[in-house]
Amino acid sequence: MFEVTKLIRFAADVDASARKTVLSELSADVTPHARRVLIRPTLPGGIAAGDVIARFRFDAESDWRAAQNDVERRLWTAAVEHVDSVTHTGTPRPAKHDTRPTVYRTLLVAVDPSTDPKLVRQFESETAAMPDYIASIGASQLSRVHDASGSARWTHVWEQEYADLDGLTGPYMTHPYHWAHIDRWFDSERGQRVVTALCHSFCRIDEPLLVP
Repeated sequence: MFEVTKLIRFAADVDASARKTVLSELSADVTPHARRVLIRPTLPGGIAAGDVIARFRFDAESDWRAAQNDVERRLWTAAVEHVDSVTHTGTPRPAKHDTRPTVYRTLLVAVDPSTDPKLVRQFESETAAMPDYIASIGASQLSRVHDASGSARWTHVWEQEYADLDGLTGPYMTHPYHWAHIDRWFDSERGQRVVTALCHSFCRIDEPLLVP
């Protein structure tokens, strides 16, 4: 599978009708080529979250390339102020429980390119292991980025599903594993910061997204 994630921010003066038109046309452009299309408004509380999460899954990179020009032309308009975009591939990790997810979260991360590769691998390993400790995480996927554009040179995408919003804002954010092991990669005061930028965005979903 080949995946594309875009965090779309509209210009402040664009009304709801114009936004709906852009997103409807975007969906029409990509749907014939994609296995799965998610285009949803973001929920409040994110960081550099954009107004809309657009996430597309393709059977192969060539399917995305067939749609890419139309998609990017659709977003290259005065109505759209900014897009953070990545292409990525990863292996989804199924949930340990059967609870139906209602919230999808994506985290775009830029790791300092000068970071020792051993530290990068440790960051990846500890991040991917979070579901072993934090029970509210459902399906998840950590991916390395192939192509990136936007406000940073994005290197990783960390995605999760949750049964409800509380699972993200409560147990995930406040769990001891998070602040004891993960926070240090983001916090310059902890001495091991490797992440230079991030986008934290989440939205409602009607069905599982990460595991087909």
